[in-house]
Amino acid sequence: MSKPNKTVASSTTTADVKDDRKIKATNNNECENSTSVELTRPGQQIRPAISCEVAVGLVERLYGLKVLSVSELNSYYDHNFLVKIDPQSKGNPFVKDIWPHGYVLKVLNSMDTREDRIDAVHAVQRILSTKGFNCPQPILNIKGQDKSIEDIVYDLPIESDDKKSTAEFQESGVIRHGRHVVRLLTFVPGRLLVEVTYTPQLLRRLGRNLRSMHTALEGFRHPALEQHRSIWSLDSVPQLLGFTSAIGDHEKRRLIEDIVESYMKEVVPKKNRFQKGVIHGDFNEQNILVRKVSPPEGDDSSSSPQPGVENASSDQNEHEICGILDFAHSSLSFYLYDVAILIMYAMLDSKVVDFLDVGGYVLAGYMSVDDRTLNEAEFEALKVCVASRYAQSLTMGAYTHSLNPTNEYLLMSSKNGWTQLKTFWTTPKDQLYDRWRIIIDANRQ
Repeated sequence: MSKPNKTVASSTTTADVKDDRKIKATNNNECENSTSVELTRPGQQIRPAISCEVAVGLVERLYGLKVLSVSELNSYYDHNFLVKIDPQSKGNPFVKDIWPHGYVLKVLNSMDTREDRIDAVHAVQRILSTKGFNCPQPILNIKGQDKSIEDIVYDLPIESDDKKSTAEFQESGVIRHGRHVVRLLTFVPGRLLVEVTYTPQLLRRLGRNLRSMHTALEGFRHPALEQHRSIWSLDSVPQLLGFTSAIGDHEKRRLIEDIVESYMKEVVPKKNRFQKGVIHGDFNEQNILVRKVSPPEGDDSSSSPQPGVENASSDQNEHEICGILDFAHSSLSFYLYDVAILIMYAMLDSKVVDFLDVGGYVLAGYMSVDDRTLNEAEFEALKVCVASRYAQSLTMGAYTHSLNPTNEYLLMSSKNGWTQLKTFWTTPKDQLYDRWRIIIDANRQ
């Protein structure tokens, strides 16, 4: 294991990169050793409090690359920065050509320090890259390592500093530091899924892409993937009850409790019948990149689609998946969980397709690859798993925002989430599944 090094703020001048893309950062918040697993506990402050100046110092010292500009990216528990590098940088013998799109510096939260865990994540990314998936690739530092552990001195206040300004904190003489894993990854160009319209065709493509990723990773195993567990794993739904105090509304808290109870009754007993493999673990609208596609030549865009089937060429603004981000939650787990997570986040931002129909289109795409299907136990548990992801996103968003009240990104799910969850949860399962089956069957024709 690498020895931690201490880093202080750099005096290098930085300039903001005008980049509209918002990357959701690593949400992994577990701390494990070979015999135990520890989940985030209420009240913990684990996010590194560092500025762009410190980020520049890390890149230049650890990677030997001259930074031209840096800007902060959205994150939950980590600190991520988009950095642009001088094309003439020659300080790293392991970097022959500068990646023209820039790099993402990832400073992981203080709990996520297992190097074998990061090795497993990098292995997943490399396997997918060799099989045609476009995902971030780790860059070696000047020592030939794809990561290092650094003891970093914070130059920004944390929430326990009684809302001190940055200047007040720096003048106070208080020294805080944390031990963090530091990585540099290639920045993958593309538009975030959340920025485009979710058409039926795009929803099917999402389902197909997810199943193709599962297929690409079949047979791959790594001990750290088998041991991985975090509060964001659907296996951890019962632990949400320890965080519901951050939800001020009693009715909303009761809704979360009802979902957790249903998870215990309807999901847990069926787990031994769920199909298992390496999953992404956070396949959502902030971690999927898309690009515009043109309709095939000769398509008749004026033809009418069948019920439940969207004509791919009727919308000149159709998009296809061109990149996948953030594999921090990858694990050996149930394929069902990935399907439920994708459906939930696609429902959240669906503006053209009725959000209650989203699951049908995603499943139609997922089941179109190698005649893949969900077994009876998985299909029966799917609604509760989708609702459980809503519950996780809303509960943990409220909790984490209570620790970082200036980070509005943490409340993104709550804008539509509570209203959708209530409607989704009160829709009878048979009625919901009938809607999905009609769409699935129509897309098989």
